[in-house]
Amino acid sequence: MDTGIDFISPEFLNILFFQQKNLIIYPYVDLKHLHFLELFTIGYNVVNLDSTALHNLKEILEFESNNNYSQSPSLFFIYNVDKKKVKEIMDLKGIHCVINSNENIDDLVNGSKFIFFNKKNKQFLNYDTLDSELEFERGLISSSKNKEILQDKIQKIKIAATRIFTELIHQGNLNFLPDILGDYDKKYWDHILRFTSSYYDINLPDIGDFKEIPSKENPKTNKKDFSEEYDIILSSNKYIGKEFIQLLLDYRTKRVNSAHLEIKEFFPNNLYNYLRNHHWKDGIPEDFVKEWTQMNYSQYTLTESDKLDFENILEQLGLHESMSLSLPCNPTEQAANNKKTKQTLSSTNKIPSIANDLNKYKQLLLTQLEDIEQFVDKTFVRKTLKLKPYIMVKIRTYLLKEISTINNLF
Repeated sequence: MDTGIDFISPEFLNILFFQQKNLIIYPYVDLKHLHFLELFTIGYNVVNLDSTALHNLKEILEFESNNNYSQSPSLFFIYNVDKKKVKEIMDLKGIHCVINSNENIDDLVNGSKFIFFNKKNKQFLNYDTLDSELEFERGLISSSKNKEILQDKIQKIKIAATRIFTELIHQGNLNFLPDILGDYDKKYWDHILRFTSSYYDINLPDIGDFKEIPSKENPKTNKKDFSEEYDIILSSNKYIGKEFIQLLLDYRTKRVNSAHLEIKEFFPNNLYNYLRNHHWKDGIPEDFVKEWTQMNYSQYTLTESDKLDFENILEQLGLHESMSLSLPCNPTEQAANNKKTKQTLSSTNKIPSIANDLNKYKQLLLTQLEDIEQFVDKTFVRKTLKLKPYIMVKIRTYLLKEISTINNLF
């Protein structure tokens, strides 16, 4: 093997990740190529050790294996290892490693805990997995355009395994399995369970034994896409949108079990889709909307224009009927509006005589028309905006007809 790409194969993915085996490769491999195997060590803290620089390699490995306080267990990449040290390492318990030796060590093969691979003739000495058993691994690699995408897919499997382990502790059964592994063909579930069992050191039966699991449609295929709703919220008004995101993230922290979320669902747009599919199937809860309209996070005071935007958003989300009256009012602004309304009513109550001042009467009608238009603009929400043009045409036609009639009379 002369390139690191050669190590990105179904066999190495199966050995290092799904089966969690130790691997011994010989003869010498360039380190930059050997470390392509780190792609399959997700869930571990990789530690590099050069045996030629360490006279007490065995003691170091024993200490590190028994005193690892990291959240992730250690996996050792050990290189320049001679035959004697390989044998010593193989005798250790609880070690997880990839070893590269410069010597011919065929005769050290013993069991299947350490898989031996002869790089020179590209053969495994004690690994006889059938080609048909590597279908899942082959699919993961062939469907990945680069190693970064492949790494993401392996990370997703690791997250699924963590969820399985967590739910198993809480529930004591695996009836939740279809919810977690819904993205994968059922024939591949045993691969993920094998990884879960090996990585977390727990005993799990093969998937074929889970006959008690109720058949369930793939939840992923039944998910609805609520991206359009989210776009309405974010694009209508920046102040209202920012407040919504803050509340959304706060809701996730207080009300959602993070173990149920995929990585992408920690981001607001995907989180909203998750909530609408699982928690908010009938729409955004009323208590959430009431808190949203208070704008407590930003402490931003809604203007009349903002309130209209809010009303429009609520209407488009199907929430207007129950929530339109909950928008907070600015007392000072409300008082000013009331005063202006009273002044307008007072002035319009003084109707001039048609006979004495026709022009003033016509001007009054035109002023009333403008007042009505402003009233409709400020009062009618989106639901009624569909009727606004019709209403205004009717009002304008009536008033202009009255003016025309008066002109004809005089």
